[in-house]
Amino acid sequence: MYKLLVSDADGSLLNSNSAISDRTKEAVREVISRGVIFTIATGRMFSSILPYAEELKINAPVISYNGALIKDIYTKKVYYYNPIPSEDALFAIKLLKENGYHINLYIDDELYVEKITDRVEWYLSFNNNVKVNPVGDLIEFLEDTGNVTAKIYALNDLKNPISIDARVYDEISKKLTISSSGGGHLEINAKGVSKGNALKTLANMYNIKREQVVAIGDNLNDLSMIEYAGLGVAMGNAPDIVKIKASYTTLSNDEDGVAHVIDKFFLNRKTIAV
Repeated sequence: MYKLLVSDADGSLLNSNSAISDRTKEAVREVISRGVIFTIATGRMFSSILPYAEELKINAPVISYNGALIKDIYTKKVYYYNPIPSEDALFAIKLLKENGYHINLYIDDELYVEKITDRVEWYLSFNNNVKVNPVGDLIEFLEDTGNVTAKIYALNDLKNPISIDARVYDEISKKLTISSSGGGHLEINAKGVSKGNALKTLANMYNIKREQVVAIGDNLNDLSMIEYAGLGVAMGNAPDIVKIKASYTTLSNDEDGVAHVIDKFFLNRKTIAV
């Protein structure tokens, strides 16, 4: 019997309009009413995912920043936080800037950028409830403040994202955890941080066994939790590498794929085969 259900947000729980469909809301609320623990695991900031979590009235702490933070949406209690040390962040930022990447930093749940650009405006278009701080040169800013960042997000080109540079990826991965949320988007965290490790921590908090966990995701930064869960589910819109690693592939995020999983594996309702 599955006791814990965790879903990624963008491309999974959220449709292409960055909204939760009525059908998915109803399914999530019903599964919670039946005693299943439900939460969200996302690369987003805590403040960005908070409105969705509140809308669903989730009953467990949220996993945000790709697993760097586990925080309760009601009490705001932090159960886990593993930011990037400033010296490692400086190393990554220098390398990314040399290779033309736009960079976002996340400090105390606020967004820090060098300046407001089209890439920042694009990011803010679907990350609501976010405070942005343009601070000039990020290297100088971190050197002056000594701040740590929950995550580094990097994007090479907004209109035509290119494949991730292998050399950049290899160099950063020597010191930090690096993954992708699609296209030319890089998600960089402290060593050991992943959605999978955060999900394991959360499951242990509730004394829930691995085989009682269901995790749903659509991209490479979801692989660790898909592989950890007793039932790892890939969205229908996920790339093939995610589908290969998953135990089951559901419908796409625009076809209520999360609701489909709830119907099939929690509510025992007849549902369309995938």
